[in-house]
Amino acid sequence: MPGSSGDEAIAVLRERILSIPADLKALFAVVDDADLPDELRVKAAAAIFYNLNPSNLIPAKEGMLGYADDALAIRCAMFAVAEAAPEQAKRHAEHAPELWGDLDRDIAAFSGLLGDLWEPFREAWLRVGMMEWRGKKAADAVADEEVSAWLYAAVDEAFALRDLEEAAVVREVRRDPLLAKLQGRLGARKRA
Repeated sequence: MPGSSGDEAIAVLRERILSIPADLKALFAVVDDADLPDELRVKAAAAIFYNLNPSNLIPAKEGMLGYADDALAIRCAMFAVAEAAPEQAKRHAEHAPELWGDLDRDIAAFSGLLGDLWEPFREAWLRVGMMEWRGKKAADAVADEEVSAWLYAAVDEAFALRDLEEAAVVREVRRDPLLAKLQGRLGARKRA
């Protein structure tokens, strides 16, 4: 991959990291959308759980780089909705065009950036997102309004403590460290 397209993909990823709080709201709208198949709603909830779960691929202790995989998981879930239910995704895009409008661009950039790691990442984030966290599962958030409310509160609590500082995102989110972290984690998961 030429350096410039990798640089463009990192710039897109940085944008998406900074928009994580808004993107999570878009996912909650999907989770709450009874017109969507439960399978898609559960994927959206899984991306939210992935963002909260400290067992995700790049832990938050890695600084801003720790949010890169979170942003990727969010976009993967949104893309799954757009692919499987384009009319419903279009309806969601009308309410949040800044979040849904560049989805194809984002997925193309991220798949190009990750290369051979793209498919293993897509499988791994979903597997982690489906794991139980604090006694709850993604499917529970779709099936039970009380769990959905708990998930909203958990996100509010988590993001009250997070500071997504643009200068730190630009400084810390780089192609080589990202690929090295994902290669290490995805390689370790394959061997396990």
